[in-house]
Amino acid sequence: MYSLFRSTVCYALLAFTLSLTLSACKSTPAAPAQETLRQKQIRTLKEQGFVHTDDGWALSFADKLLFDTNQAVLNDRSRGAVQKVSKALQSVGLDKMRIEGHADATGRESYNVELSEQRAWAVADAFIQSGMPKSGIIVRGMGSQSPVASNATVAGRAENRRVSIIVVTD
Repeated sequence: MYSLFRSTVCYALLAFTLSLTLSACKSTPAAPAQETLRQKQIRTLKEQGFVHTDDGWALSFADKLLFDTNQAVLNDRSRGAVQKVSKALQSVGLDKMRIEGHADATGRESYNVELSEQRAWAVADAFIQSGMPKSGIIVRGMGSQSPVASNATVAGRAENRRVSIIVVTD
């Protein structure tokens, strides 16, 4: 009888010890992973309306930064849109971009290239004034070679007088 009691106690102690050992080995659930800088950058780009393309992350300001015929001046609304994007990009360490100006198909192409470059510089200057380093900005005048709408209509030509921003994250 004593040996049966002793065996039962030994088994109980063994089970208790094993239970404590196993519970000590259980890992506590890991805290949610911190969002990486790259994930923050991608989220910010998407929030600002950028779309991933073969060239990088592109934002066309066609709906926000339209220019009048023969003009390369940003109005206050457009300048505010650039500042908003600039601050968002800088907050996640994105400070390298290509700014491409575009023109409609009226006039000579050499004039359109020059005018579209002036438009790109108007946007680049607004980025620079918002704290973006000038050394990270490449400016291009694309002329009328990449229309987003028909140049046969007034509305189409207005859409083609725009600026695109391409951020490369690699």
